[in-house]
Amino acid sequence: MTSTNANPPPYARTVLDETHRSIHYMQPEIASMANRPNLLGYLENHAPDTDGSFSVCIAGGSGVFISQKLYESIPAEHRPALDTRAAGQDVQFSIFGGTEKSIGTTHFPLILTTTSGERIRLVLHALVLPNLFMGMFISRGGTSWWKGESWGGGRVQFVFDFGQSGECNVQGI
Repeated sequence: MTSTNANPPPYARTVLDETHRSIHYMQPEIASMANRPNLLGYLENHAPDTDGSFSVCIAGGSGVFISQKLYESIPAEHRPALDTRAAGQDVQFSIFGGTEKSIGTTHFPLILTTTSGERIRLVLHALVLPNLFMGMFISRGGTSWWKGESWGGGRVQFVFDFGQSGECNVQGI
C-alpha cells in the first residue's frame, strides 16, 4: 500500500506500551543467527513510497533489538527519540561468539495483524544495533508477553498474552 496523503495511519489498538516501564537488559543476547524472519511487522508511520513492512525474527536470547537502518527509515517527524545513555552497551551474539555495541535505545512502535485481522500496536523498549541482519529481533527470554508458538503447514503462529489487553494469535511467515 502506497500512500501520499497526510492522513494518519488506520487505528490500531495499543495492547502493550513499555514507554513508562522500567526496562533494562542486564546481559542482552541474541541466541540465534537472527537472519530468518518468522513474523512481519509494520511501521506505524512510514515513508510514503513504502508499505512500512519489515521482517521480525522471534527466537532465543534476552532483549528486543532493531536495526539502525530500520530506525532511520522512519520519517524524521515520526521517528521515536534515540536515548544514547545506553550507547556502547554490548549485545552478545551467542551463536556467532561475538558482540556488537548498541547506539542507544528507543521506544519503538510497531503494528502486527492478528489471525482475526485486527491490527494491534505495541511500543517496545528496544536496543538499536548498527549491523543487525533483521529489521527487528525479539527474544523470547526478553519479553513477559510471549506465551508460545505452534507450527503447521510450514508456518508458525505466535500466541502473545498482553494481560488486561488480552491474548492474541499472530500468524508468522
